[in-house]
Amino acid sequence: IGKAAGSEIAAFAAAVNGARSGMRIVIHDHGVALEDLPLAREYFFSIRDPASRFRSGFYSRKRMGRPHYEYPWSPHEARAFADFEHANDLAEALSDEGETGRKALFAIRSISHTAMNQVDWFVNQGHFLALRPPLGIVRQEHFARDFAGVCAALGLPAPAARGDGARTHGNDYAGIPELSEKARTNLRAWYRQDYAFYAACEQWIEARG
Repeated sequence: IGKAAGSEIAAFAAAVNGARSGMRIVIHDHGVALEDLPLAREYFFSIRDPASRFRSGFYSRKRMGRPHYEYPWSPHEARAFADFEHANDLAEALSDEGETGRKALFAIRSISHTAMNQVDWFVNQGHFLALRPPLGIVRQEHFARDFAGVCAALGLPAPAARGDGARTHGNDYAGIPELSEKARTNLRAWYRQDYAFYAACEQWIEARG
C-alpha cells in the first residue's frame, strides 16, 4: 500500500534476503493486490492513518518522488498541482460547491497516491482477516511495535532502530501548512471506507495481543 512505510520495510527485506537466512521476503509494487498472491503465500502489509497518508502522498507526488525516485507527473497530476498548491488547500475544497469543489474532486482522483483507498488492495477479499489472515499488520503510526510482531512471526530479529526520514523516503514538512479541522473533517468523509478499514485492522491487532 503506497505511503505506508513500504520503503522502510523494503530496506529490511533487502537486508534479510542479502543475509541468506533461508527466507526471502518479496516486496510487491503498488499494483499488486491480495487477490494476486497465491493462496499458499504468507504475507503481511502496512497501513496508515488516512489523513496522514493523503498529506504524505500529495507531497510525494508533488515532488515526483524525488530525491529517491523520478516519476514524472501524468497530465492529470499536472493539472491537479496547478489547481492546488498544498494538500490542505485540496482537502478543504472537497466540501466546496461549484467549480472549486469540482476541481478538488478531479484532483484527488488524479494524484496516484491520493486516488487509491487502502482498502482497494483487498478488492474481492473482504473477509481476509478471518479467511486468509496475514502474519501481521504494521501501522505506520506504531511502526516499531507492530513490525517487531511481524518479525517475531517470521522468526527474525526486529531492526535495532527505525531509520531516518531520508532512508525511508519521508517528506520534509518544513514550511508546509498543517491540515485544518475543515480539511480533516472532509478527509474523514472522503476516506470513510479507509477509516473503517483502519479501525478493523486495529481491532484485529488488539485481539491478537
